[in-house]
Order: sequence, then structure tokens, then C-alpha cells
Amino acid sequence: MRSEERLLTLGGVHALEASEPCQLAQVEPASALEDLHWKDALVVRARSEGRAELTCGKAHSRLRIVAPARLDLVLVEDHVSVGRRFQVRAVPRDRDGHELEIGKWTELTWHSDGPVVADTDRSAGEFGQCDGCFGVHGFRATAEGAATVDARLGDATGSLKITARP
Repeated sequence: MRSEERLLTLGGVHALEASEPCQLAQVEPASALEDLHWKDALVVRARSEGRAELTCGKAHSRLRIVAPARLDLVLVEDHVSVGRRFQVRAVPRDRDGHELEIGKWTELTWHSDGPVVADTDRSAGEFGQCDGCFGVHGFRATAEGAATVDARLGDATGSLKITARP
């Protein structure tokens, strides 16, 4: 029997999946996780800080729901080129710097300035993906120069300075 601890982001929408069906137990406080009642998966919204036990067949996990203290923003590509789409990933961290699971459908607020604009990938749904899944968001540089991308999740914020090249 395997047991591990998972740190879930407060405010996140998390798919708790495995090869066998999953069940929650001992959710404290009871309101910490809201079951979204999906038909084929256990999907929850983390509503408040707390703890829970997750069992998926023989695998057991302790869940801790933690409010992110900060967001680290990471450029997914090597560099930003004018006219090309690029992605930025938000990595939530607790007060001790531990990475938190962001959840597949967690909504972040994104903002950019300078020659960078949001650029959603409308074709992502055709391939079973979503624009914004797992804290990744698309942008496009419209001109050369310095820009800043900001993100917010609850009270946690992050900022990334980038330079668009030709």
C-alpha cells in the first residue's frame, strides 16, 4: 500500500483520478472540498484550507489544501518572438516555497502590458486540451520590446518580465 501527501491549491479545480475509482474521506473542515459531481471522475473545487484522505484502489494519499503565498511565472518557450504565440505557466507555492498542485481547470486572472496580448488557442478543445489548463496561458508579442505578464490566484500574485525579439 502506497501513501503520499499532495498539496492542493486553494481555489483550484482538481481532477483526483487514477486507474481505479477514487473516494474522499475525512475531509476537514467538511466544506474544504466541493465535489463537482462529474460522471466519470472525482473532480473537486478546493474551497478552504484543510485536509482530506483520498483512496484510489490500494493507493492512499493525504491531501492538504493550502492557500498559495505566491505565484512563480515561468516562460515555457526559450524566448519570445514577435508575431509568435508563447505560453506562460503559473506555479503556486506555499509560504515555505513548496510547489502546490494547481489543478487542471483552476482559473487565474492574467494581465499583460507592453507589446504582449493574450492569445487563446481556439483549437485546443479539438485535442482534448483547454487554453488555460494547469495554469498555462497563451500570449502573443505584437512588437519588439519589454513587457510584463502578471497573474493572480486568490491573494497570490506573480510577475514575469519578458523581452520580445524580432
